[in-house]
Amino acid sequence: MLVAPSIGAIFETRAVTARLKSFEPPVNIWESAMPNHQRAATRMTTLAHQPGSIPGETGLRAADRSIVTTQELPPAVPLMALSTGFWAFKTLAAAHELDLFSRLASGAGITVAELAEALGLHQRPAEMLLTGCAALGLLEKAGGRYRNTPLSETYLVKGKPYYFGGFVQMADKRLYAGWGRLAEALRTNRPTTWDPAVQSSMFEGADPTMLALFWEAMHSLSTMTARKLGEAVDLGQFRRLLDIGGGSGAYDIELCKQYEALRATVFDLPHVAAIAAGKIAEAGLTDRIETAGGNFFEQLPGDHDVHLLSMIMHDWDEAKNRALLRRSFEALPSGGAVVISELLVNDEKTGPAPAALMSLNMLIETEGRNYTPAEYSEWLEEAGFRHVETVWFDAPAANGAVIGRKP
Repeated sequence: MLVAPSIGAIFETRAVTARLKSFEPPVNIWESAMPNHQRAATRMTTLAHQPGSIPGETGLRAADRSIVTTQELPPAVPLMALSTGFWAFKTLAAAHELDLFSRLASGAGITVAELAEALGLHQRPAEMLLTGCAALGLLEKAGGRYRNTPLSETYLVKGKPYYFGGFVQMADKRLYAGWGRLAEALRTNRPTTWDPAVQSSMFEGADPTMLALFWEAMHSLSTMTARKLGEAVDLGQFRRLLDIGGGSGAYDIELCKQYEALRATVFDLPHVAAIAAGKIAEAGLTDRIETAGGNFFEQLPGDHDVHLLSMIMHDWDEAKNRALLRRSFEALPSGGAVVISELLVNDEKTGPAPAALMSLNMLIETEGRNYTPAEYSEWLEEAGFRHVETVWFDAPAANGAVIGRKP
């Protein structure tokens, strides 16, 4: 695809009688944005003689001086990046679907011809895929062979402890289609990945294959986030953690690995608790992590001194969240705490982008949205919690935790 020069390009009027045999193309709009003073100087171009060119020939080059204009246009590079963001994702998703990264596990390399033969592809698309993955930092090339980078080797190889492929697959097979109907979701205020007229929530009555894909994705997303949460929030003072809506148990597995004295309970719908039991057994932690089935809007198990609500409250509206925090307060002992771990929208509601976009994801998936520290703090205080604080960290599924203590 050809990219046109800047619409502000102005050329000096000059008689050109000879055919142009060479010219310097405009700067590619996908290149990193230059400093403002350089960008201003290069935005305008001029028709000028190229030193060293064939006598009588004329070429195009950037002027050595700025040209004063009546209007300075902002660069369009950010819009191009936004408009084509799905190109990068679909490249990743296709490579994952073709099992590319697992094929290259443990340092195995591959040539274009070898990949084409292995996957039954023509060499042209095989080369394009390898080039695209290398450009995205997923592969590296040496001696004509492509290999996994540390990023893809750690997170995109099946069977690895922090395998992230479940989320990639879920985003591709479930979320991508739902986001394609985002305008519809905005107009109707209804999810697009499932039908509220048929299901009571996204977690009930869904297609079993898609539901299994969802929980595998949540395990991928939660594992590394749990590690960062455990580093940012000191849980060493607690003895028993209740993971409310704990899904596959990823948080409990990681937190119990970090805190040897901690014991945990995964509390979720019965069929989800069964999934967690399998993951806990695989991790060899059945002696420290148990599961319990139930509806957290109806009851919470007792005998726990810290409650975890991770990526749970963004699923629900304000009224349900306030009720859930009141139930948490009632179930905790004096001195107990509740930890809300989420991608937090800032109090000004201007970002950050991961939290704001996850909030839109909640539009196509749930009745909730991503909330602010101020909103959570208000609800915690209303429920009776005190000494409310926000701890910030950087992880795939959360950027902070809001913590409240029961007096």
